Amino acid sequence: MELIGALVLAAFACVAAIWDIRSRRIPNWLNLCVLVGGIIMIAVNWSTAEPLSHLMHFGLALAGAMLLFALGLWGGGDAKFYAATAIWFSLGKALTFLIVTAAAGAIVVIATGLISTAMKKKGWRKEIPYGVAIATGAIVTAFV
Repeated sequence: MELIGALVLAAFACVAAIWDIRSRRIPNWLNLCVLVGGIIMIAVNWSTAEPLSHLMHFGLALAGAMLLFALGLWGGGDAKFYAATAIWFSLGKALTFLIVTAAAGAIVVIATGLISTAMKKKGWRKEIPYGVAIATGAIVTAFV
């Protein structure tokens, strides 16, 4: 069942990443699907899922993501996507999710800057599609 959950999360993550690259936003309906999917996976795996740990990770991730949003470092969709994805992981995987997302985020920021500089005259959008980094963090964390 864990493999199925990881594959479902990976599918959600890929959709969010592609959506973010194309429009520089992650829609609320997609974030809601990620959140509900995580809750369903907790319910299906209730005996091994440590539901309180998953909920605590969600709460901490939501607080941290909203802080980044308030500081103007993340968009609202990124913040909601990070928190919704966090519910899929217990607190034991929170650090892995955070570190992989941050490392992927550094790559996304550098790549976006380089592409933006190269495409400046072609109307390239400068907003950073951080959903790609969050999706990367989710996929890596789900399969480790």
